[in-house]
Amino acid sequence: MSARTTQRRIASAAIAATASLAASVAATLPAAQAAQQGPATALAPRLHATATIALGSTTNIFKNIFTQAPDRTVFFSRGSVVYVQKAALAPQIALHAGRQVVALAANSTDLFVQTGLTVTEYNRSGGAKVRHWQLSSPRTPITIARLIAVGHTLWSQTDAGTDTTGALPAVVTRISTTSSTVHVVSRKANYGPLAANSGGLYFDNMRTPTTEDLVHVSPAGAVHKRAARVNGLMAIGGGRLGVLFFHSGHLFLDSYSLSSLARLSSARVSSRDRDLAGTGLGLLVLNTACSQLTCASATVSKLAFSGAVTGKLTTPRAFSLLNGPQGAVVTFSSGHMSLVRLGA
Repeated sequence: MSARTTQRRIASAAIAATASLAASVAATLPAAQAAQQGPATALAPRLHATATIALGSTTNIFKNIFTQAPDRTVFFSRGSVVYVQKAALAPQIALHAGRQVVALAANSTDLFVQTGLTVTEYNRSGGAKVRHWQLSSPRTPITIARLIAVGHTLWSQTDAGTDTTGALPAVVTRISTTSSTVHVVSRKANYGPLAANSGGLYFDNMRTPTTEDLVHVSPAGAVHKRAARVNGLMAIGGGRLGVLFFHSGHLFLDSYSLSSLARLSSARVSSRDRDLAGTGLGLLVLNTACSQLTCASATVSKLAFSGAVTGKLTTPRAFSLLNGPQGAVVTFSSGHMSLVRLGA
């Protein structure tokens, strides 16, 4: 999901990916590498919905931000208000941010809220402000942003894409939540491709107008790069970095080593795959069979690096998937949002 124009989150970026990802002819992988993907599990349990929770109405789903915390709590925004949703309970107001929320992230103790170029840390237990950071950007106003919190590290990506210009180079920032310092990692990132775990952040960087790098940044700031075109949906699962990317005229799931950044496998997948998420259930993929914003026949499945899908669950009007410990799907229909929690 990387053609991001006015999209406010990676889920919306997935919808535009089909139209915007540049074609890139991939080298054929050796048979030994392809064999590493392994066969699909024929008797894998099917996904099922454990709870469906109404989240309220919205006039523009792209302006509603969603994130899942390590304890499966989901936070989401409506304008300047942030809500919290736990288990199967109805959502409650968590805090008032004072301005339009453009990005959210949460760790086990704190909630991070971005409004404009300001990121504020709130204590989850009482809602008290802990500290704030001021980001930098060569362009304003910020129209699209992302935050990922992993332990005591907060990763930020901001951009100022518009309907007419498309997404411009994004700024990637590293923040230690125990410090007031902001470290700019890159000012030439492609907006959208982004994944992180305890080992650091992975993203796609524009080295030149025609060449790109897959970049890994450790929580301490060490940078490792490898020439690769990965301007697509990213998620971490099964000990690898997975990327949905168009090349050779088709959509593929490519996997990369988290340490060396070498490509390990490449498998053709459905061109209707719109979103990818790393969860406690494994890699999940959202597939739609229409060109509309959401589809009645949308499905969510587990996706293997071989390209095989298992456990398929029809999830009507699915809009996006949430990364995190539990499989979670945001649905959108007739102006109303819902959260579908998944089990297997």
